Amino acid sequence: MVRRAGGALARLSAKPDNTRRSSTRPSFPLTFVDEPTMQDIASKVTTVTLSSWDQIHPFAARRGWLFRGERTTGWEPKTSFERCCDRLGVEPKMRRTIEGRIIREFRRAYHQFSPRVPDKESIVEWLSIMQHHGAPTRLLDFSYSVYVAAYFALEDAQSDCVIWALDGPWVLQRAAALLKAAGKKQTATMFKLLNDDRENLPASLFMTRPYVSAVWPINPFRLNERLRVQQGSFLLQGDISKPFFANLSALSAQPIDKILRIVIPDALRIQALRHLWSMDISRAALFPGLDGFARSLGVNHSLFNPPKWGGSPLRGGVG
Repeated sequence: MVRRAGGALARLSAKPDNTRRSSTRPSFPLTFVDEPTMQDIASKVTTVTLSSWDQIHPFAARRGWLFRGERTTGWEPKTSFERCCDRLGVEPKMRRTIEGRIIREFRRAYHQFSPRVPDKESIVEWLSIMQHHGAPTRLLDFSYSVYVAAYFALEDAQSDCVIWALDGPWVLQRAAALLKAAGKKQTATMFKLLNDDRENLPASLFMTRPYVSAVWPINPFRLNERLRVQQGSFLLQGDISKPFFANLSALSAQPIDKILRIVIPDALRIQALRHLWSMDISRAALFPGLDGFARSLGVNHSLFNPPKWGGSPLRGGVG
């Protein structure tokens, strides 16, 4: 059976694993008005723990849901921009200014690397290109596939890992309601497909005053290869002077089943990776090219568990 909360929440409330973060900390404290603690996250998010890999499959039937894998249960979701600012000690009140400088610098140099330059008003496309190439942005990667998210959670996990799951249509409805309540115009347009002639809409809704704590599921009109093969989407953060989770939790004051944490115990890791491999979900498939293929050879590749031919493990000679 799927185990709810309980021990998983107790682990979440414990001291978080900070091994991923830089060992160099700012010499002065950062001051967030609404900085969430791990206890806050535990109280606002429904957590389920899988007791068998087969229990992942019903989540694949949830249409419109978005999924993100994290390799440890102790990490809260953060954008690359938030992590960058935390690492460099950028105060919350300065973060919008810093973001504007980063976008400007990227746009100034981009023409040197690509013959096709997006329109200057296409902020979603600019942010997605920046995200694709590793620049810090207010976007957070998600996938419409729970299996793709599971792979990213499991790939480098060394203990229990987690998938964040969100009801995409509900997130969109709540974000639009919050923006409308704040006096923003054109919120009804958020429910229409984002075409290339309306890619300036997110800038007016999320990047101009008043700044609203919310997140918006969104994709650029032009998809790059990774977004397509990973069934990817982004959550666009509203108020970057606050943590990402504060923006997410602003959608609802009460814990509900629209935001979930799906914990995958470490005991299921090998079985899960083998199942994902059989579905052609691997680093090689998700990151087309030589780099993705090379990385895939070290993630529970079938070479580590070869079939037996004639009563002995395969030693060569057959594909």
